[in-house]
Amino acid sequence: MNLLQVAWWNVRALRRRLFGLVAMVAVAGAVCLSAIGIASAAQGSTTRQVGESTANRSITVDSPADRPDTAQLTQATEKRLAGIPHVQSVQHRLQVSMPVRDNPEGADLLYATTYRAALAPPVVKSVRDKLFPLHRGEVVFPASTHGVDLSSMVGRTVTVDAHRYVRPGVGGTVSTRVKVVGLYDPSWQLDGPDTAYADDGSVVAWAAAAAGRTTADYLRTSGWNQLTVVADSSARVPQVLAAVQRMDYPAVTLQQQLQALPGVLTLVRLTGRVLLGVLAVLAFAGAVTVTGALGRQRAQEVGILKAVGFRGRSVTAMLVAEMAIAGAVAAAAGTVLAVGVSGAAAAGLRRIGDVAPYVRDAVPLPGAPTLIALSAATVLVVAAGAVLPARRAARMSPTEAMKDW
Repeated sequence: MNLLQVAWWNVRALRRRLFGLVAMVAVAGAVCLSAIGIASAAQGSTTRQVGESTANRSITVDSPADRPDTAQLTQATEKRLAGIPHVQSVQHRLQVSMPVRDNPEGADLLYATTYRAALAPPVVKSVRDKLFPLHRGEVVFPASTHGVDLSSMVGRTVTVDAHRYVRPGVGGTVSTRVKVVGLYDPSWQLDGPDTAYADDGSVVAWAAAAAGRTTADYLRTSGWNQLTVVADSSARVPQVLAAVQRMDYPAVTLQQQLQALPGVLTLVRLTGRVLLGVLAVLAFAGAVTVTGALGRQRAQEVGILKAVGFRGRSVTAMLVAEMAIAGAVAAAAGTVLAVGVSGAAAAGLRRIGDVAPYVRDAVPLPGAPTLIALSAATVLVVAAGAVLPARRAARMSPTEAMKDW
């Protein structure tokens, strides 16, 4: 008779006694699979959304004000930086003061800044769905500044009085009518507080007027306040950064700051692995306890088997096979239970605004190879825990085993 067949019959007959072990391993396995699955899904989403985001591939190059031997951030410099290997684009920033004459809300001084797609401000209100790029004469204000609420400004046209240089000690104003087409979250201050985003042409014209130059001459000699170099992949950022710095330009990257978010998800994944270790200990201890108890309770059965010719090795194999089958049932039940647990956990996490973008899968579970490996490991651990108690039971002589018959 096949030992596996006998073991399966015994498991079915002893299912009530094995229920505690199966339930414990199944629940622990479901929790582990859910934790690992959610962490893996979130980590993958983070890699896609954050790791390769434009911001994470950006290098900020500041104007070399304290380096007279280094060329300013002119259009020529912009072309040189764009020629560095693995550079996807170079985006410029220029900032100039922008007094607002007829602002009914009272915020009369903002700083006009060119828009950079790599560091787009979070828009909270606008006159159209796709706000950027801005058209000539359009501006985007912060939603509030200096405690003043600017929410009523959207759609209004105001007058900007930019400074105009005439000669030393003499200046004037350049009055321009601009339309407020949107508001952004004022906590976004990568370009400084009180920033108003405007179209490139208007900002360059105001900056050139303040310097007393034409726009073409201004871009050729003074240039931009800052450039943002975007690498073609996050892995190329260090290489591009080094190339920019070799050109003697002060440059930094946002990559190090964004690496904190994946670190949180790594902690969640580590927690799942710790739980996996706890599962292994519980499964091993449970198998030792249950097999030992069953071996003592089934002493007469062991005695009969040995009396009819079963060797101790065969009895040991049968008892271990029974625990392995119980472990397989527990692993299967744990996988099914993990579907419900991970689905419910993901649904709850998607209600948290900051977390929702990183938990998109309805049922975030590890891939098939991981599921198979964890299930096989569960069976092996449970079977390993049964070896010593099974050998102890199999060593009993038929006379000793049946003395209380």
